[in-house]
Amino acid sequence: MQESKTRIFLRNPFCRAAVVSKRPLMRDGLQFIMAQRAPQSSVVLLSDYSELNPEMLAQIDVVVLELDSSLQEIFVECEFLNSLHNQFRQIQWIIMLPAHLTNIAIERLLNSKTSLLSLYEPMSSIIEHVFNSGGEVERISRLLLQEKAAQSSGTEVPSNSLTFSERRVLRLISKGWQLTQIATLLEKNYKTVSAQKSSALRRLGLKSDAEMFAWMISESGMQELNLPPDNAVV
Repeated sequence: MQESKTRIFLRNPFCRAAVVSKRPLMRDGLQFIMAQRAPQSSVVLLSDYSELNPEMLAQIDVVVLELDSSLQEIFVECEFLNSLHNQFRQIQWIIMLPAHLTNIAIERLLNSKTSLLSLYEPMSSIIEHVFNSGGEVERISRLLLQEKAAQSSGTEVPSNSLTFSERRVLRLISKGWQLTQIATLLEKNYKTVSAQKSSALRRLGLKSDAEMFAWMISESGMQELNLPPDNAVV
């Protein structure tokens, strides 16, 4: 990450931050630059998200967290982070992640208190988000979107891509949910959910539930639905 000399407006120079990264260079570098830019700020350095605890978070304004996990781990981590979101609503979350986890993070973590940045985000951009996280900052950084677009252009076929609603319905079906249960969960009409399932099958060129379940356990199906590798379809 390259440091920019551009002058950055500090909306909250007294920011209290926690930095969670397995990379010492990231932790120490951000601590050094924060101290330079705003001596009144403070930072706690952690190497793993599991080190976040209620006593610490009660005193924190911003959490900068690197989320570079396997598909098996990411769903557990998202659940844990969402529980912290609900408990500590004063905290702004800056999540740094690789492009292949973007869809999962958007669906499971993105809200008014969260920003998603690239793992390769310039330090100036990270600093801007730390000190101005409650203001006018990008919720999804342009660099992360560019990385995602570059990755997608070589691996995804737009004409077969599911809509958000279709993907959500199929994901729940893969977890064993019935259409009536999905309709209740999503507060949708049963016919709406059924139509979303049908349109998803047409888009994927699948003609039966058997073909649908076979697709769900295929590599392309698990990638499209963001399912962990050990996901069991019953």
